[in-house]
Amino acid sequence: MAIDMKQASRRLIEETFGKGRLDVYDEICAADYRSHDPFNGESTLEQEKELCRSYRAAFADLKPTVLASWSDGETVTTHWRMTGVHTGTLKGIAPTGARCTVEGISVGRYRNGRLAESWVQWDALGLLRQVGVAPSLQAVASGRSAEQRAT
Repeated sequence: MAIDMKQASRRLIEETFGKGRLDVYDEICAADYRSHDPFNGESTLEQEKELCRSYRAAFADLKPTVLASWSDGETVTTHWRMTGVHTGTLKGIAPTGARCTVEGISVGRYRNGRLAESWVQWDALGLLRQVGVAPSLQAVASGRSAEQRAT
């Protein structure tokens, strides 16, 4: 049976991050799945599930939206947006109550009807700015430190 790779990639984003259905990873991904993300590092299937749990815990109302997707052969590229309020600890960052929005692109390579590998590029710096742990470009350009901005 042929798999609709674009639909599978959409489900992976919407159902795991949006609904917490981590079993969808097992339905869609190969057992030896690997993800490559400059911010979160490389991860296995189990590590990817834990990463999803951590983002859902940090953003209880996390809402993913697939903006567009393209496929070519066994590759699917998905442009997505995630929104949510920072209500839980994220990578050691205490909750700020900030409403955050980030966009990214995931490129997935399918093998034998399963997602084998993905590469993710997203606005991690923008997220860090929105929760107040990274300076804005204007603050950097003006030479103001984080301590100066806080006063």
